[in-house]
Amino acid sequence: MTLSEHDPREIGGYLLEGRLGAGGMGVVYRARSVSGRQVAVKVIRPELAADAEFRARFRQEVTAARKVSGAFTAPVLDADPDAPAPWLATLFVPGPSLGERVSGQGPLTPPEVRRLAAGLAEALQEIHRVGLIHRDLKPGNVLLAEDGPRVIDFGIARSAGETQLTSTGVAVGTPPFMAPEQFRNGTATTATDVFALGSVLAFAATGRGPFGADSSHAVGFRVVYEEPDLAGLAPELYPLIIGCLAKEAEQRPTVEGLLRMTGEAARERTVQLRTGPVAPAPASAPAPAPAPATVPAPVVPTPTAPNPVAPASVPPPAPPTVPPYLPTAPSAALSVAPSTTPAGRSRPRKALLIGAAVAAAVIAAAGTLGYLTWHSGAPETGQAGQSGQTGPSAVASGVSCAPAGQATIGVDGMEGALVERWTADFGKACPGNRLTYKGPAAPSAEDPFKTANATLLADGGLDAAGFDTTLTDQQAVTYGKHCATGQVSQLPVTVAPVAVVFNVPGVVDLVLDAPTLAKIFRKQIQSWNDPAIRALNPATVLPGSPIDVRVPAGLSWSAYVFSQYLGKAAPADWPYEVGAVWDSEAKARPGATEASIPGAVAGAQGSIGFVPLRDVGNLHAARVRTGDSDAAPSTATATTMAATGTAETSGGKVSVKLDYQRPVKGGYPVVGFGYLAFCGSGGNSAVVAGLASYAVSGPGQASGESMKYGTLPPAVVQQVQGVLAGLRAQ
Repeated sequence: MTLSEHDPREIGGYLLEGRLGAGGMGVVYRARSVSGRQVAVKVIRPELAADAEFRARFRQEVTAARKVSGAFTAPVLDADPDAPAPWLATLFVPGPSLGERVSGQGPLTPPEVRRLAAGLAEALQEIHRVGLIHRDLKPGNVLLAEDGPRVIDFGIARSAGETQLTSTGVAVGTPPFMAPEQFRNGTATTATDVFALGSVLAFAATGRGPFGADSSHAVGFRVVYEEPDLAGLAPELYPLIIGCLAKEAEQRPTVEGLLRMTGEAARERTVQLRTGPVAPAPASAPAPAPAPATVPAPVVPTPTAPNPVAPASVPPPAPPTVPPYLPTAPSAALSVAPSTTPAGRSRPRKALLIGAAVAAAVIAAAGTLGYLTWHSGAPETGQAGQSGQTGPSAVASGVSCAPAGQATIGVDGMEGALVERWTADFGKACPGNRLTYKGPAAPSAEDPFKTANATLLADGGLDAAGFDTTLTDQQAVTYGKHCATGQVSQLPVTVAPVAVVFNVPGVVDLVLDAPTLAKIFRKQIQSWNDPAIRALNPATVLPGSPIDVRVPAGLSWSAYVFSQYLGKAAPADWPYEVGAVWDSEAKARPGATEASIPGAVAGAQGSIGFVPLRDVGNLHAARVRTGDSDAAPSTATATTMAATGTAETSGGKVSVKLDYQRPVKGGYPVVGFGYLAFCGSGGNSAVVAGLASYAVSGPGQASGESMKYGTLPPAVVQQVQGVLAGLRAQ
């Protein structure tokens, strides 16, 4: 749908291109970031935003979605739950929902259901690992993306033990996929999600839910008292699903148990899923997915009679709109006949009504994930879930598993938290590739710039190390003396923005440029109303109070990126060598560390400092001007600046150079690149190369963006992938 005349054209820096759908909760737009990344932006209706409980739930949705790994959901890129019209931007995840897939082409085959079960169990394991209970797992909240099932919509998810936001006696969820305890008393545990998983798998296998889809009271009665209707279920799937649908939570299998049950499926050869449309898409715009129901918890009577409500039959839903890039497949007719329960009672059923053609991105903006594509053909080696692989195999989009092995990675740069996330996600996708992450290490006594991790890399104690700087040719040889090639390979994996933060009473917006920043941090400019600062901020009333400069005392990679920027953008005003240890007239206070700077600035009026973008929090961040262009720090503006870089490949090294004096419209200039250094061949190099391949992939970069890192330009990614292909061929 095109934008209407009443729609905004931009939200939070994202340019809107069209509507993906609209419903009772709000509107979902298709949009693009400044760098061109396609995103989905969900905007809540103003009248709902005025409801304090609804706004709290939306804020909870944002928090919950951010906790879950991007490997299992659509990563949250940005959000403003406190805006007059709250909004949430997520990565656009192409692919139909499970509901669309089944309503359009019929039930999945048993092998497809087993693989779906394994993928959803992995997703629930991650959701539960971060302390969340989803509470609304259903076909519409499962996206079938290219690289695996993604569980979406965290609008009613909550932490275990958290006070619920709904009233007592109200059940929240989607009735056909709710558990008995949700109807009885509104409680939910991890076992509640397992029950929903069983219902979802039954739907996928038979084309209908096991408890019907009519009124909430009728469904609630069946869920609490009746056995599930599994007529038409393939016998080999019965043991997998029936246990999940146990009435008592303690009798259901755990997610870990389900993963063990589906382990054999993960080792079977892959099967092609039919994802194409069964008929031409309707000309009308797609309707948005219905919001989870909030219904009064039914008073369930003692079951002395058959089902009190006999639902009427309904016409089959219209064929869904499926994105045109997905392959087409023959139609699979879906016939739903009256079924017989295990107790022998005939019960008329109606087909589960799936909303007509819900755009997958609408679901993505509601808090999405993606879906598995299974391929037919010869068995692949090295599949996820197998140990002892015999060769690399792309098991999901962006993941290339190596032969079974292990590697240890130490990171000294700002991207440490991101590399830790990547190692966790890669390790889950490739269990045979065991990765150990080590955080930043202290500098050596002889050379503050040389850390213990760098020494370990040179001595072979680490298989890879991360830095916020390129290595010189001599360093590549020194660190790679144990490598088969005699030097390490080094590849860029992310963009690391550094924000200039300040605490000036009455000032919330501040523009600074490189010469002025250099003079502030050299203490040549010592008051906030200095003429140089006033000239950049003519409309701002600046106090005459002194400037309190806060910088880290020890090893700081944000100091490296910041001093690199000053040295390149204002060389006349910054005569110091670039280094990770601060070197200027602005001496650090004793005990000041990189991690302490945000708190130091927040607690001292008149102060200024620099921090990684992810650590800005509630501090004010300055816009930085180059020429006639200025920009505030963000993932989008950092990505825009990075896109102007020049990438050079030499052997196994890829480096990126930026012109910091060049004005870039919409580009924030205080950025560096995070690099991964490792032996290009021999030892555990294949495992590290697999991690690097995942890091520069779409899912890997999206994880970085969700953690406030910029994304690599496509041209850089292409060169990195070229080097990795060369290394694999050795």
